[in-house]
Amino acid sequence: GNDGLSEQSAWQGLKNVNSTEFQAGDSILFKRGGRWSGILKPGGSGSENNRIVISSYGDGEIPVFNAEGKKDPSDLMSATILLYNQEYWEIRDISVQNLEPGNPDKPVEKAGILVLAKDIGTLHDFQFINLVIRDVNGSLRTRTNGGLFLNVIADSIPGKRVPSNFDGIHVDNCHFLNVDRGGFLNQSFWRKRDMNTSFGENYASSAVNNWFPNHNVLIENSKFENVGGNGLVTRATESPVVQHNLFLRCSSKTTGNASYPYNCNNALWQFNEACYTVYNEGDVDASGFDSDYLCKNTIIQYNYSHHNEWGGLLVCSWGKVKGSFNDGTIVRYNVFQDEKHHMIRFSGNITNTEISNNLFITDSEIDDYMLWYKHWGDIWPDQTVIKDNIFYNLGKVRFLNLGETTNNQIVSNTLFGNSFI
Repeated sequence: GNDGLSEQSAWQGLKNVNSTEFQAGDSILFKRGGRWSGILKPGGSGSENNRIVISSYGDGEIPVFNAEGKKDPSDLMSATILLYNQEYWEIRDISVQNLEPGNPDKPVEKAGILVLAKDIGTLHDFQFINLVIRDVNGSLRTRTNGGLFLNVIADSIPGKRVPSNFDGIHVDNCHFLNVDRGGFLNQSFWRKRDMNTSFGENYASSAVNNWFPNHNVLIENSKFENVGGNGLVTRATESPVVQHNLFLRCSSKTTGNASYPYNCNNALWQFNEACYTVYNEGDVDASGFDSDYLCKNTIIQYNYSHHNEWGGLLVCSWGKVKGSFNDGTIVRYNVFQDEKHHMIRFSGNITNTEISNNLFITDSEIDDYMLWYKHWGDIWPDQTVIKDNIFYNLGKVRFLNLGETTNNQIVSNTLFGNSFI
């Protein structure tokens, strides 16, 4: 019989894979040129420095997996590859789809790859290398489905809950194409906080801080193309790094900035390119980059943002959310070129934002101001520094609208080209 231990005795189909509890150091290899329909749910966990690997062998095109929108009754959503309370896995050199047939008007929530953690503590070391994640027609009604989704959930009974997170998520040289709603995204039950309290402390009179963030998240050298909503979102994470990625034509179907941290500390976005983000009628989000609310000390540097249809960058916080904040964002050494509507939008109760040593170039008419301040939740930005930037205007542009913001410093900037109107 086929014992799955050699090319000559390879398993046929996914049934044997899904019924096996794999051990540290095992490899699950699929033949190149092959296509598999259904859900891949292998069991087991690897160990430190000895992962379980899903990959390919042979010649030809990388193997393709497609759940076609199907899911088991107990599953949270449809996922082509599903890992549940497992760790030390490496998935590489395959193509993952989840295309529900018939192009339904209200598709089910789905993911290409779904990693779930529930009341387990910390799960370690997930590697996603050289993947093509494409053609995932997930739901546009929720921001928590799409290409690659890591989700920390919790029991409905409070006494059974265990603070849980991921430590070690690495995405390298992956292509996300035609996926809805997001490309890479994560979520966590353990996400509530304000700017000043620690785990277990009360804030905003009745809320309790339960922020238990992910660690060691690195997303690099990847392409996010024609994503229905957000290309990439990191949530509830300490010090995520997003670098050397291309975001092209994101938010192609619904509102969304191309990439951003939300509810993160010390996020670092660098050496990325974001372009041609699509504005949909009625949008408030369609920019290249975003420092979103509940973030501390975000750094956005050495990026190239151009031809996005609702600005290059958003820095925001929603004043009506209990404990909401966005403090200490630094935007430096970036190039913003030929954005539509505005260059940077400052929105809501953001504090201590610095915009320095950036180059802004436009040869077109911007519908609003190059630098646009607005309130969100009836609160305006406070303590913004704009210094040592170059603004090169070859079009017809209004420069700055401070609105009712407070404690601004605008110093040592260079403006040349056409006069601002």
